Amino acid sequence: MVDTHRQADAGPTDDAVAARDAKKLERLHKEAQQLREWLDKNTEDRQGAKDAVRLSNRTDNESAKMATGKGVIQGYTGVAAVDEKAQIIIEAQAHGTGSEQALLVPVVTATYRADTTVIAADAGYHSEANLKVLAEQQIDAYIPDNGYRKRDERYADQGIHKAKPDPLWDKRGTPRKTARFTPADFQLADDHSHCVCPAGKRLYSNGSNCTIGGYQEGNVGSRLDF
Repeated sequence: MVDTHRQADAGPTDDAVAARDAKKLERLHKEAQQLREWLDKNTEDRQGAKDAVRLSNRTDNESAKMATGKGVIQGYTGVAAVDEKAQIIIEAQAHGTGSEQALLVPVVTATYRADTTVIAADAGYHSEANLKVLAEQQIDAYIPDNGYRKRDERYADQGIHKAKPDPLWDKRGTPRKTARFTPADFQLADDHSHCVCPAGKRLYSNGSNCTIGGYQEGNVGSRLDF
């Protein structure tokens, strides 16, 4: 047993190392060739926004590496088109990209019908390339740019919403603060014999007067629970 362990600790022989390296190199060459062949056939499909290459993997070529709030994931971006009047989803697609700009044209192509359709999308779909395609195809579409909120006076107070907590983070809501009455909420009788509480009930004295810190005090209680 000791001899066996000593041989294992000594590591593989030169011949074994060379054979292992050769096998690994052959596998890497094979995988690289598969990637080259796929990229040659799918050049346009793998092109992302601003001529950037979208990163994928060999297991799921149509997916992409996308940055999320929980780190980088291998997945898809889902996009849906909704009919405003009927309030139903009329088209849904999944694309291996994290850029919304690249998703507009495929959805418009699938849903647009001349003279009957008006396309509305948010600022995430605004790009020079998308506007050019819409103009060339004479598609009636409305897509605000990223700076329209700063120019529109209706959004002048939008900053107050940024200070609000994320509603998806904590569903319990904000605890309600306990309401406290002030002296102005109580009415003192003309003869100073009693007070009337906000509920309209008379507060009565339940103790003798005393002097505390040079001031005359008295204990007052109420028979009502609020």
